[in-house]
Amino acid sequence: MAKRAGGTPTILPDGFDPGYLRQLELLRLRSRRAFLGARHGGHVSLKKGHGIEFSDYRKYELGDNPRHIDWGVYGRSDRLYIKRFQEEQSLPLLIVIDGSASMRVTTDSKKWERTKALALSIAYVALIQHDTVRICIPGVFYSSAYEGPRAIYRIARDLEEQPQGEQSRLSSGIQQGLSRVRFPGVAVFISDFLFPIAEIEKNLNLFRAKNLDTSVLHILGKLDQDPYQGVSDAVLVDSETNQELGIALDTGTRQEYQYRLIQHTRVTQELVHSLRFGYAIYYAEEDFRSFVLEHLPQIGLLR
Repeated sequence: MAKRAGGTPTILPDGFDPGYLRQLELLRLRSRRAFLGARHGGHVSLKKGHGIEFSDYRKYELGDNPRHIDWGVYGRSDRLYIKRFQEEQSLPLLIVIDGSASMRVTTDSKKWERTKALALSIAYVALIQHDTVRICIPGVFYSSAYEGPRAIYRIARDLEEQPQGEQSRLSSGIQQGLSRVRFPGVAVFISDFLFPIAEIEKNLNLFRAKNLDTSVLHILGKLDQDPYQGVSDAVLVDSETNQELGIALDTGTRQEYQYRLIQHTRVTQELVHSLRFGYAIYYAEEDFRSFVLEHLPQIGLLR
């Protein structure tokens, strides 16, 4: 558990130590196209002007992106100043998290914990550059706007308090959440995508209809990849529908499952790419910090 200055415990997950937060502060949320923002921030706006030309300076404030510090001015004055640019606006970020039962399987606890860690990491990058962040857990939770670096603690608390959602309400929940989007911006959709391809396509098209610059993070837990090692016979219970199915988990069955999972993942990836969304797959046993710092810039979500 991370700690605030002075040693007061916070609800940030393990791994959010000062070193990792500093690394996130050096990143920026990336927009692959210009948008009309709502207020001053760190992204190119569609408003008419002279582009991203230098405007003036202001004093450095806690939470400002260190990349904007003018070190030449610091060398001459021993004071920290931030460069300001014309026509830079804030960028709205919407993080949509699949909170259904398959994402929260108790015997695969890392999956949901890592999902929250990914969301918090991306949110912090946006908050540190004064973008607005909203979180949507379809059918369960839709936040008001979070602003400023300190809001990361409120996001962590809000995510911790949310109940489980229902996969059957995922599409309607996404649609409801997207209906509150007033300005085009960046969206991140985090899910295991363990539902029919037709439903995946339907959900992704909701983002496209809103003209959102969307990235998809496909998360799979250990049990998703190789369920119940060492078990030969079992009664499987669908975590979404509670439907039961008796099955012999012999070598052939396991190989068939692995094949179908690979095919499902491949088709999902192809669908995402056909919509020109960013895509990355994350396995929950991996270090989430390395994934954020290395893979998210590769897909164009961060830089």
